[in-house]
Amino acid sequence: MNMFGITTEIRGILLASASIKDVIGHKIYPIVAPDGTDGDFIVYQRDGYRQEYSKMGVARQIPIVYVSVISDNYDRSNKIASLIYSELEGSFKNPTMTIHLEDSTEDYVDNKYVQVLQFSISSL
Repeated sequence: MNMFGITTEIRGILLASASIKDVIGHKIYPIVAPDGTDGDFIVYQRDGYRQEYSKMGVARQIPIVYVSVISDNYDRSNKIASLIYSELEGSFKNPTMTIHLEDSTEDYVDNKYVQVLQFSISSL
C-alpha cells in the first residue's frame, strides 16, 4: 500500500459505489471542490500518518484520511455520510488494506452542512 497514493484508492472505492454515484454523481474531489460546484459533493484529504515499529524498523504505516460531505440539506448530508461509511469500513483485497472509522463530526459553514469522517487505513 502506498501511503501517499491512498487517497486515490479511497476515491476509487467511492466512485465505484452505485449508491454514492446515484446521490452525487462523480462529484468527489481532492482537498477542495472547484469554484461553483453546486449541490452535494464529497472532498477528501490525507492528513498524515502514524508508523508502528518493530525491532526491524517500520512495521506498518497507517495513513489518516478525512472524507467530508458538503450539502445544502442536513438529512442528505447524513445519508451520504452513512453511505460513505458503509462503502469504506472494512477489509479490501486490491490493495490489501483495512479501513476503520476513527472519528466523525459535523459542522455548518457558508450555508452548507458538513459531515466529516476520519478514517485510518492499515495494510494487512
